[in-house]
Amino acid sequence: MKKIININEKELLRQLKTGSKTAFNELYTIYSRPLISNLLKILKNDNLAEEILQETFIALWEHRHSIDSERSVLGYLIMISANKAKDLFKRAIHDRKMRAYFYPVIESGYEPIEAGLYKKENEVLLNQLIDQLPAKQKEVYKLCKIEGLSYREVSQLLGISEATVNSHILRANTALKKLVIRNPQLLSLILISIFSN
Repeated sequence: MKKIININEKELLRQLKTGSKTAFNELYTIYSRPLISNLLKILKNDNLAEEILQETFIALWEHRHSIDSERSVLGYLIMISANKAKDLFKRAIHDRKMRAYFYPVIESGYEPIEAGLYKKENEVLLNQLIDQLPAKQKEVYKLCKIEGLSYREVSQLLGISEATVNSHILRANTALKKLVIRNPQLLSLILISIFSN
């Protein structure tokens, strides 16, 4: 196996600007692992993450002449990959198969969706979704998630057990996930909102 020559990044970028494929390969070796790791956290799909990684490095090669060799290339690569992933989410609005690909992102945890919904600009959407919940779930959800009361406080306030509070929250989260998934525009808005945090 050929040993990687330790050349500093500025020199690699200067060589890249002149069309050096060796410099390009060196940059790929250095930065592909952190980029793919970041993409996997966001996309939760090996194939999509690999596709975006390849597109990112193709963009690096195509725009090599305009790269500032005095600045770190990692930030530039992260920006390209994030923009390409956002474009993927936007395409999901119009493509049913693509939306199905992103269902695991939603299923993997409700917290990022909540974070996106709680942003001020999404307050109206959140209220519209919560209004579709059954009355008791809506009441418990608002007290816990909007008002910030603990399960114990809600339990005492409503005269129900903490286990019942937890059950209402779990069912409300499941219902809200389904509502988000059924609405492609909302799904895209939430995914893009998660990305912009």
